[in-house]
Amino acid sequence: MAQPTTLPFSAIAVKLESLAKAGTFEAPCGLTERAAQFTKETNSSVVPDCANEDAAPFVDRFAVSKSVAVSGKGVMARQSLVRWRAAYESDAPVKARVEVSGTGAEGGGAWEGLFHLTSFEVGAVRGERCSVSVALQSTGAVAFTAAA
Repeated sequence: MAQPTTLPFSAIAVKLESLAKAGTFEAPCGLTERAAQFTKETNSSVVPDCANEDAAPFVDRFAVSKSVAVSGKGVMARQSLVRWRAAYESDAPVKARVEVSGTGAEGGGAWEGLFHLTSFEVGAVRGERCSVSVALQSTGAVAFTAAA
């Protein structure tokens, strides 16, 4: 049996475009959980078998839309607070990137597109560090570029 090659936590990064330098992406510090969810909405039609109308027909599905949701949780890092707040306060979407480490042959690369910060939650529990939870929803295409 061959062991799978797995990725460490640091192999997945969520980055937002820098407020100071367009085209530069920075990972807000403090996220101890992060995820990207890719969804595709479909419609369906039942397609009968014309040669045998009594046979159970198959369902034909076709894509209607695609969407990407990015989420993260962790500790509220003071150096990231300004960036998260700016993304929330903006009515315009922000550029974001989800990176997977590795070469293109290994599946490494990045998804990049425009996102709205749809949820920004800060909290605190006595005796613990302040926490943050964020959610972003894509608007428009989110393209994948394979690593070199």
